[in-house]
Amino acid sequence: MRLWRALPTLLAVLCGCVLGAGADAYGNATRVRREPHPHHRPLTDEEDAAAAWKRGHWREMQAIMRSEGARGVAECCPSVLEMVAPKGGRTPSGLFVELYEDGENIQQLYELSCAPDIVGRPCRFVDARLYNQSRCVQKYSYSYALVRKPAATEIPQHRTRREGQGFSVPGAGGWSMDYVRVRSGCECQITPPKRKTPHKKRERHRQKKKNRRLEEEDET
Repeated sequence: MRLWRALPTLLAVLCGCVLGAGADAYGNATRVRREPHPHHRPLTDEEDAAAAWKRGHWREMQAIMRSEGARGVAECCPSVLEMVAPKGGRTPSGLFVELYEDGENIQQLYELSCAPDIVGRPCRFVDARLYNQSRCVQKYSYSYALVRKPAATEIPQHRTRREGQGFSVPGAGGWSMDYVRVRSGCECQITPPKRKTPHKKRERHRQKKKNRRLEEEDET
């Protein structure tokens, strides 16, 4: 009879012990999971700065995509379409020629130029590992125009390349049709990294072995 009366008390004690053990086990498991992995080393200041730069660069590119993508496409190297009226130009052979102009009759050409402050800067939307190896470069093409070549005495004597396939306009006072160079776009170019020569690779390997040996001697 006494055992029957004490049974609830024994059950309460046993349940409390089990619950306490479970809580301790859960806490130990949580602590184990939160401990850093032994093979994971902390980031250096340089690596931490590089990671922060990548995050900021990614956010900046996303903002550009949202603002420029709504208007059409977002370019790696933005360009601007312009109509220009140059006084002169260069033929494919490098000869400088005068472009036709007569009072209000001005010869105009379309050019696709790099946007301001873009030439020479790193390209947008490229991988972070290639960002510093990329550059925006102005590209050129040729457009047909009415031009006049300089007199024979003004032509450089060292010029040996063949002239463009232009043709004279009869009765036009020396004016002829020829190609002149114009801006044709803004291109992203990536320069591959310089390969290390075998000699430098061997020297680097020997230096690593030397550093490793010095570290082992310091530990002993």
